[in-house]
Amino acid sequence: MHWDRGYYSQSTYTCGTYRELAPNWLDFASLVKGHTPPRPREGSPFSYLELGSGMGFGLALLAASYPEGSFVGVDFHPEHISHSEWLAAQLGLTNLRFLEADFVALQRDPSPLGCSPGHNGPYHYVTAHGIATWIAEPVQEALLELASLALKPGGLFYCSYNTHPGWLARSAFQKLYSLESSRSDPSQPLPTIHRTVASLRRLIGTAEAPTPLGTAFPSLDGELAWISQDNPDYLCGEYGCEGWGPLYVADMHRRCSRHKLRHLGSATLPELFDELLAPSLKDAVLQEENPLIRQTLIDLATNKAFRRDLFVKGALPLTRAQAEERLAALAVQRLESPPAEPGEGDPYLFTTTFGQVVGDPQVYGPIEAAVHDQPRTLAELVALSDKTPEGVMLIVAMLLHANRIGLDRGDAGEAAAPGAQRVNAALFGLIEQGRSYGSILLPRLGAVTSISPVEVLIHRALADGLEGPMLGTCVLLGMQQMGVQLLEADTSVVEDPQAQMRSIERITADFIARRLPRLRRLGALPAAPQAEAPPPPLAAVRASAPK
Repeated sequence: MHWDRGYYSQSTYTCGTYRELAPNWLDFASLVKGHTPPRPREGSPFSYLELGSGMGFGLALLAASYPEGSFVGVDFHPEHISHSEWLAAQLGLTNLRFLEADFVALQRDPSPLGCSPGHNGPYHYVTAHGIATWIAEPVQEALLELASLALKPGGLFYCSYNTHPGWLARSAFQKLYSLESSRSDPSQPLPTIHRTVASLRRLIGTAEAPTPLGTAFPSLDGELAWISQDNPDYLCGEYGCEGWGPLYVADMHRRCSRHKLRHLGSATLPELFDELLAPSLKDAVLQEENPLIRQTLIDLATNKAFRRDLFVKGALPLTRAQAEERLAALAVQRLESPPAEPGEGDPYLFTTTFGQVVGDPQVYGPIEAAVHDQPRTLAELVALSDKTPEGVMLIVAMLLHANRIGLDRGDAGEAAAPGAQRVNAALFGLIEQGRSYGSILLPRLGAVTSISPVEVLIHRALADGLEGPMLGTCVLLGMQQMGVQLLEADTSVVEDPQAQMRSIERITADFIARRLPRLRRLGALPAAPQAEAPPPPLAAVRASAPK
């Protein structure tokens, strides 16, 4: 068998980050479900294994955010590992190592992971993002066995995967694409993608006169439009694997249970609260006590296409008092607000897999206002509101989901800030050199935030003391060297030089007024230097001089 075991290996994967993989995010989800988190407190030492670490970018940023942790990334693709090790060296990370290995080989001999069959593993967290339903079933079995073998008792396994029924429509594209790929040049995937999209568009008909396929899958036309515009490397990694096969949730949960992995909940926070389901669906779902059937009903009712499931090896339930004590000590603080702030009296709108959830501004507003200027514990938020601890927990979960607040790391975040700032400086330099990295660290939250090449260039120009037309000119020159273009709101390229300068002026004003202060507040950048006190008058110096 080929070394890639049917996984698409003609190109490398994208450099992404996923907030749900952060230890404090996983701990919060664990607490919501009443399970003892793997770490006793924020800042405690821990070990973390990512199975299928890709280009290593996300794991490297986690290692930089959590210097008290020990991180291991495993991937079978030599180019992924080459990049990962290079990046770790560039960022000066010493708590991170990568291993080029195949899951099936590690299943036979897990000693490179520090594991041995029949003994407890050393890892508090094991994660596998976007791997399980892209690999052949024997490789998937090896992945799940490794996850179980590697975990400490009570450890968490995060596994994200494609699910039915949400993928049924796109299954038609994947099947036709795989057939087209078998007769195409694998080094030229885009023509194959476009040919597959064109064939399917002819087969679904029009909105006015759909074919049987178009009638069965009315969303397919929109999904084909989305596919046509996406990154080729992502599309090949998504659809080009021989083992590609979304699963119904019950099938995945059964497979995990064979390896002592018990379903706990979801890292997609709204999915931890079944009461958020639409009223018309609640009766059909909430009266079902069988967990496999209940989760299947939820996925069918919401046409779910993707899951971020959490499993535990050896559940350790918290008592109600223990859960309230742990949650009460947990702190949150303001993050960057989304582009559209709700006006006074406007409802909060949350996009979830359950549909749009509407939040009462008189409920959510005071909680968000309370963390505007300083971190607050959940106990403080309960005292400041008229809500129960469970009610505040739901509000906090929804605000976290919407990226309006973040989980505060307290002293651990403060300790991580100097190292994280050095890593961010290195990332800025790599982005200026043309690397397609789009995130930097927010150490006080143990999280990341997006950063654009234009913002990186603006930050450099500001650090060099530039302003006005000179700043804009330098940013434009930097963009040309990086091969980056300015885009309008409709994604069209800004061509006119005067329009380019106006666009840079707008981005610069927003960066200075909104982004820069928040990056400093959350530890991403050093605090603004204090203005030096003016020298004392000469007469005062003479008067105070020793006789």
